[in-house]
Amino acid sequence: MNTFTVPTKGEPTVQKKKVIIDTRKLTKDDLKRLKKQDPFLYFSIPTVRTAALLNRDVDLKALQGGQHSGPTPATTVERRSCISFECHTDLLLEDRFDEIAEFDSIIHQMQLLLVKTNRTRNHAAE
Repeated sequence: MNTFTVPTKGEPTVQKKKVIIDTRKLTKDDLKRLKKQDPFLYFSIPTVRTAALLNRDVDLKALQGGQHSGPTPATTVERRSCISFECHTDLLLEDRFDEIAEFDSIIHQMQLLLVKTNRTRNHAAE
């Protein structure tokens, strides 16, 4: 009978060479190639993973450390072998919160306009 041993996380293993990339010079084509050739390295890039979570395109300026909304990301990224796509619900609902705030602002403006219109009518009736 043949036996096969599966290495587990607790067992000492051979250290693999760390893969690190600098995202400053990555282009859109480089990202496409990286996604096909090494998906773990591709999704190890925080800007890429966030864009995937929010169903958005990757912000190349943010990826390259340039102008973008939010904190400046590190431009060197180490390949991960385990990637989680879990995130806080606030991140997923961020756009909805903005829409609600905008809607509340419009309602507030309409209420102010209504109050102003009622005052004008009351003064005209006197």
